[in-house]
Amino acid sequence: MRGQHGFIKALTVASVGLLLIACERSPTPGPTPVTLSSAALSAHSAEFERQVIEVAPGVHVAVGFALANVIMIEGDGGVIIVDTTESKQAAREVKRAFDAITQLPVKAIIYTHNHTDHIMGAEVFAPDGNVPVYAHDSTWEHIQRIMTVLRPVIETRSYHMFGNYLARGGEAIVNDGIGPALSHTPGDDGDVFGLLPPTRTFSDTLDVTIAGRRLRLIHSPGETDDQIAVWLPEERILLPGDNVYKAFPNLYTVRGTRYRDVTKWARTVRQLDELGARYLIPSHTRPVTGAENIAAILGPYADAIQYVHDQTVRGMNMGLSPEELSQTVKLPPALAEHPWLQPFYGTVAWSVRSVYSGYLGWFDGNSTHLYPTPERQKAARTLAIMGGAERVLQEAEGVLSEADPDPQWAAELADIVITARDGETEQAGKIKARALRQLAAATPNPNARNWYLSDALELEGKIDIAPAPVSAERVDFASQFPVDGVLQSMAVNLDPKKAQGVDQRAVFVFPDQGKRIGLHVRNQVAVVEPQAATGEALEITVNARDWLALVSGQRSFALAMADGTLQVSGGLGGKAELLQFLNLFRVEQ
Repeated sequence: MRGQHGFIKALTVASVGLLLIACERSPTPGPTPVTLSSAALSAHSAEFERQVIEVAPGVHVAVGFALANVIMIEGDGGVIIVDTTESKQAAREVKRAFDAITQLPVKAIIYTHNHTDHIMGAEVFAPDGNVPVYAHDSTWEHIQRIMTVLRPVIETRSYHMFGNYLARGGEAIVNDGIGPALSHTPGDDGDVFGLLPPTRTFSDTLDVTIAGRRLRLIHSPGETDDQIAVWLPEERILLPGDNVYKAFPNLYTVRGTRYRDVTKWARTVRQLDELGARYLIPSHTRPVTGAENIAAILGPYADAIQYVHDQTVRGMNMGLSPEELSQTVKLPPALAEHPWLQPFYGTVAWSVRSVYSGYLGWFDGNSTHLYPTPERQKAARTLAIMGGAERVLQEAEGVLSEADPDPQWAAELADIVITARDGETEQAGKIKARALRQLAAATPNPNARNWYLSDALELEGKIDIAPAPVSAERVDFASQFPVDGVLQSMAVNLDPKKAQGVDQRAVFVFPDQGKRIGLHVRNQVAVVEPQAATGEALEITVNARDWLALVSGQRSFALAMADGTLQVSGGLGGKAELLQFLNLFRVEQ
């Protein structure tokens, strides 16, 4: 057993026999993977030829108009829309195509889950907002969490993953693996936000008849916890949402996400397989017809997910690290060669790391990783051992120029110099950019390609990817959500240095939402108090919509206090105390 994994000896006696058998074996190399090049990604673009396909009588899917498909189900006197794209602009193009088929009004909208590319165009299909919107009962909570607390980091990472800035740097998106591209131009919010809140929710299953069509909505956790499948039992039509698409599933997404429980995902796909569908209409990639064809997809899809889970856990119990497992766990040939399991979205290696951290967290069992040397210090010491920045960059240049180049190693060498900040970062950045371009040219995975090229363009000074400034459209969009989330976003932006020694409470009264919420700064944290009491605290009365405009820089605090939009009372210093309190937070401008 490897010394760095001696912690395994502490496992319970009941598991020792099995454990010793596993640990006495050397790691078993996985099967040789199917090798794909970037040419395979280009060929995959055929999957997104723009087209409205009538899959079954009265059931149409719009493919290639946006990252996600939109499904229209015709009924008696109206239609049902399932998923609505990522922007009003994309949704309008889909609606024009649907209007050429039927002029029947929309009777209901269904969100298969909370992801942006499925929800933002709803307003286009129901401009008056007077149709029922069906979703899982946790969907709205998921939307709020991303939009209020995590928006800056998720937005920035999504721009990298989907390649939204590539055109600005003179590069092109091949495709985004599950769709042609994310139809959202950074900084142009005027034609994006068309979300309608869910109005009809459920927890497990919901049988409903809409426009004469009988549907069963089934909670189907997989890519997201709130995922639902739409089943038309009479026609045996299955809409699996994002639990199945023609690419290896994103068991982990590099833009960042909570742990996706892959055991639930595999179980969900098996349950969907048991329905015996004759028509499969995913929310990404093209539909499939024929029960045998569908079964030949869903069975292997579930098996691949389970295989990655089981072999990762097996390796964990053998004491292998995430990095070791990511190198050794490979799909067996029968799965690796399956056309619906090619690495055009997720990858096995990323999934393995996610399963490991989902079970055990960040620590890999190596004691030197408990309190590692700070990265900058480690890089500086490494540079000294390797002969300095110039020597390291010469080596990086060399491996890039070889007949069989190693761009990954060249990029890692450049990283050492960049991290050490040794005065050679411009040259190191250029070398890393070249290495990333070589990696991008070789990979069949669009998420990796887009990220490589986005980073290369940033290193070359051609683009600067950052969260979009808060616009008036974003303020209007955010005003749909309970204002509690806005205060929570303030809490995660508290500056701990400014808050040192501060013990101060402010109470916010939002008449338009009928809420009175406290924000108590103490011990260098800001605690949100949903039921704030009256007292001596600073009290701010303002409508939630106006507060959003103020904290986003759309309106001036001084003017709002002068014209009575924002009223301050209580506390010791009135308006001056409010401004001092707000200075504790990093408020986006």
